[in-house]
Amino acid sequence: MPLPIAVEDTISGFKFESRHKMAIFSIIVVVAFILASIVTVFFYWIDDYGEQLREEELKNTPNPTWPNATLVVDDIESLADFGYRKIDTVAHANAGDFIQFRFEDLGYEVEIQSFTTELCDDCRNYVATMEGENPDSWIVVGGHYDAICYSQQFIIGIEYPGCTSEGAYDDATGTASVLELARLMKEWQQLAWDAFGVELKPQHTWKFAAWDYEEWQGSGSPEGAGYGSETFVTTLPEGVEIATYINLDMYGLNWPVETQLASQLTGCDEDYYHLYLFTSPVDDWSYYEDRGLNVTDDMREEAEQLQDRLGLVLHDQLNYPTEWVVVLDDTKGNSDHYNFISRGWPATWFRGMHEYLQEEDDTCEQSPKHAPSDRVDVLYTLAGGRGSLEAGMQTGLNALALLMWSDITGNWD
Repeated sequence: MPLPIAVEDTISGFKFESRHKMAIFSIIVVVAFILASIVTVFFYWIDDYGEQLREEELKNTPNPTWPNATLVVDDIESLADFGYRKIDTVAHANAGDFIQFRFEDLGYEVEIQSFTTELCDDCRNYVATMEGENPDSWIVVGGHYDAICYSQQFIIGIEYPGCTSEGAYDDATGTASVLELARLMKEWQQLAWDAFGVELKPQHTWKFAAWDYEEWQGSGSPEGAGYGSETFVTTLPEGVEIATYINLDMYGLNWPVETQLASQLTGCDEDYYHLYLFTSPVDDWSYYEDRGLNVTDDMREEAEQLQDRLGLVLHDQLNYPTEWVVVLDDTKGNSDHYNFISRGWPATWFRGMHEYLQEEDDTCEQSPKHAPSDRVDVLYTLAGGRGSLEAGMQTGLNALALLMWSDITGNWD
């Protein structure tokens, strides 16, 4: 039975009105979705722009804090207290454990690189990593924690009864500095997050390394030295490059530490001890060429850039005197930086007063390395007290801090 016309009209009107409302509702939903998308994109843009502004502000901000030389000297004392850190000894193993625990306390995961040689059954490097924007380009800072004792003059390398060394200068100074720089990097991360809401990342990935078996074991040894850093450079992951290596080995007895009577009586006639930065050569590559390195134009350019960067930090930014803080071509190897330069990577060695290596007629090269006199109390005597040693350490530490900060703020290159 057909519906009355009036009822049909009512139903048709109802359907039309429903379709009309549905159409309007659909339009509203679409418009709302579009507006929500625009707002979301806008806020993402604002957030991204705000982060860019914060990062730009960070780039123009000076480093918020400086390294603490007091903590460094505390760690020098701790490492010296372990005793004679000759490879494969209890003191040596205990010092390694100390380094690992210190890195872990700072929040780092520690890579332990174990290796053996003819003379070392249990040698270990300890490496902490601060991941950078570029995971395959590394800046490495290293010092060695092993120690050695043998005759120094006339016949070098003869071990004799009672010959032990705390290795306070060679090289607790470098190892303790590596630990402090790792601590400072973590501190900066936290400060940046608190102040800017920015997750602080350096441009390069930074490796903080404590090397084992740097020291030659003496004239009776069947092998050479530098095996810790050599293990590192020969086991790099595929595709990784070393942007710069910074070697810390025997410094602190350097400007502004004034020479003391103990040194003056043995022929030192300078006002201060020097800080030398033996760096990838700009002019004289003969030492490395004689050992088989094919020096390329890129190596020369990178060496010049590194020496310029060091000069900018030391003399322009920190105003250190050029007479007492010197960047010069490395022409002798003689520490872990050799393993990097000899493979074509730019490197520098921070080194203060040193024994029996005369530099530019420096009469104050009289440090107590490789001897029973390499003790903390002797360092204090040579420096004129603990405070003076801290001042000498601070000279190198501040330069290292500015190098780190330049990479964090995108100003390394």
